[in-house]
Amino acid sequence: MRRIKSMDYFKKSVWKDAPFVTYALLSIIIAWYLATLLIFKTTETTHALVRMGAKFNLFIVERGEWWRLITAGFLHIGFRHLLMNGISIYFIGRHLEQIIGHWNFFLVYMTSLIGGNLFSFAFSTNVSAGASTAIFGTFAAYIILAYLNPGNLYLERYARTFGTLLIFNIIFGLTSVGVDNWGHIGGAVYGGLIMALIDFIHLKNNKLIWTIIGIIVIITLTLFVLGIRLTHLGG
Repeated sequence: MRRIKSMDYFKKSVWKDAPFVTYALLSIIIAWYLATLLIFKTTETTHALVRMGAKFNLFIVERGEWWRLITAGFLHIGFRHLLMNGISIYFIGRHLEQIIGHWNFFLVYMTSLIGGNLFSFAFSTNVSAGASTAIFGTFAAYIILAYLNPGNLYLERYARTFGTLLIFNIIFGLTSVGVDNWGHIGGAVYGGLIMALIDFIHLKNNKLIWTIIGIIVIITLTLFVLGIRLTHLGG
């Protein structure tokens, strides 16, 4: 049985600090949207999206533009897309950042963002963009935190809410056109893994061993997912 004391490592002055990582990420996303709008007069054409860094498998493979797995997470398709994701990041991000700390939150966010786009690259050939991969990773992070820290009513309440949203959105994505469901699933998987790793590192005495184990698991998953796409291309 895990101890409620396991949350003690989160109880730092960071709880009182402004969630500046969340604000910085939102600022980049808004600036990227405005830059796309200024340059192309639209943020919804395939040409504009690809030029501004959307996930585009052909360029990733043939040109080696792997940076698109990052830039795609800061690019949005239309104002409604930007608004919905921006609101989600604001409300979820600032709370999670204040709980786990600035660096840990950044690690969860970026790992989820890249991991989700990696899943999208492996299992979908569509051009895609948006911060949803990272958002789904934060959903999963809350669920993992609540599971590893039983008895914390705050985490349990949020975990139920975000768990419901995660399941609902994945089901919705299965029945909808234009939704990168693989990106959502990948973001949740990587977000859950990195949050579990962070929690275990802080709880266990031998941090080095748990760090190595966690990194090996994430690298193995990454190589497996990459192998699926690259093997398909080779065939």
